[in-house]
Amino acid sequence: METVERWTTRSDAWTSDDDQKLADIVLRHIREGSTQLNAFVEAANLLGRTPAACGYRWNGVVRRNFGEEIKLAKQEKKNHISLRGHFSRRRAWVPDLEDSSIEGIIRALKHHERMYMELQERNRDLQDRITLLQQDIEQLQYENRMLRERESSLHNGEPLSEDSKTLLAIMERARKLLESEGK
Repeated sequence: METVERWTTRSDAWTSDDDQKLADIVLRHIREGSTQLNAFVEAANLLGRTPAACGYRWNGVVRRNFGEEIKLAKQEKKNHISLRGHFSRRRAWVPDLEDSSIEGIIRALKHHERMYMELQERNRDLQDRITLLQQDIEQLQYENRMLRERESSLHNGEPLSEDSKTLLAIMERARKLLESEGK
C-alpha cells in the first residue's frame, strides 16, 4: 500500500501549509484593497508556482474554506476605503499654477511625483493582470485542445489500449472456463 501511495502523490502537490499561505496572502490583499491578481503574484513568488496556478488553486479549492474570513476582509477593506475616501479629497489637490514661489513649485512637483508613482503602480498591477489572464487563456486553450483530442479519439474508435485488450482476453478465458464446466 505504501508503494501505491507514493506513486499516487504528486511531487508538486499542494499541501495544507501552501493553502494556508495562499489564503493569508489573498486575504491580506483583500483587506488592503489590492487585487487578488497581485496576491497571486506574491504567492507565486513565495510558493515557487505560477500566478495562474495560485489563482486556479484559490478559486478551485481554497476559497470555499475561507468564506467567513473573506467577508471580514472585505468589510475591513470597506472601512479602510471610507477612511481613505475622506483623505482622498486632499490628494485631489491641484497645484496653484499662479503660485510661483519656491514652496509652491516644490508642492506641485511633489504632487506630480506622487501621482506618477501611483500611476506606475497601477500600470504594474494591470500588467500583472494581463499576464495572469494570458496564462489563464493559454491553460484553457491547452485543456480545450486536450479535451477535443480525447473526444475525437473516442468517436473515431481508436484501437483499444493494451490494458483493455488484456482485460478482454481474461474475460474471454473466464467465459470459456464457465462453458467447459457447464458441459
